[in-house]
Amino acid sequence: MNQSTPKFATFDLEIARAFPDDGNWDGVTSLGITCAAIGFSDAPEPTFFHAAPELTRGASVELVRALERVRADGYTLVTWNGTAFDFAVLAQESALPRECAELALAHVDLMVIVTFLRGHWLSLQKALLGAGLAGKQKQVVLQDGSILGEMDGKRAPELWARGEYDAVLSYLRQDVMPLLELARLVHTTKQIRWTSGKGYPQNVRVEKLWNVRECFALPLPDTTWMKMDPPQRAQFVRWMPPLDERLPNAPYAPRALHELPLFAYSAETAYWREFRYALQKKQP
Repeated sequence: MNQSTPKFATFDLEIARAFPDDGNWDGVTSLGITCAAIGFSDAPEPTFFHAAPELTRGASVELVRALERVRADGYTLVTWNGTAFDFAVLAQESALPRECAELALAHVDLMVIVTFLRGHWLSLQKALLGAGLAGKQKQVVLQDGSILGEMDGKRAPELWARGEYDAVLSYLRQDVMPLLELARLVHTTKQIRWTSGKGYPQNVRVEKLWNVRECFALPLPDTTWMKMDPPQRAQFVRWMPPLDERLPNAPYAPRALHELPLFAYSAETAYWREFRYALQKKQP
């Protein structure tokens, strides 16, 4: 690997219980984690974490520690929508919200980059195909030898409950390994490409692989052309505690999001109060 290319690690997980149909899981006590994978750019296979029926609290804590070691070892951690989902679920299951918040803000979420630059969601499938890569796995082989088509993450909890562990792990592998190649291509080409629903080529310029915290310093995109309300930036981090409506007056409190130090949550609660407060305000 070229010395100028970062060492990448990708992360994804599958949940134990079906996701609510309305997409709102704020009131769900626990989604559970059946399996998770960390892919490495210098390893042919990912590292898996899995258990039946699901990871215990202790195993979820170990997953958090493993991700912390990945960062400590110099890897650039990358996800697709890990900020709003994977790290939020992991925070719930590990009971380590502060550690998960720190990991989430420090990592590169390619979907956050697209959403913050363009003002709309984008699927990993479209980004992979736009980069000329094979799309997400759509078929898995079941224990009886039959092939299940149109596989997606919504079917993973049911399959895991039926003991189809190999099928789900195979699907999970095809989430983290192609994402490694996508991260490398975005780093090299400095763009994310896809085709719109109407068949038009689209792209965003990615000057660098901004981590999530840095993305909050990006200017708001023009979304006046959109028929639907654009996603709000606060949605991605609303699970991060604490939430305090008071603006701290302490002299060390930062005045802008980009001034927030990465590990301020553990060191100074007021920094994180400022962070959450700034997200709730109408951004200029």
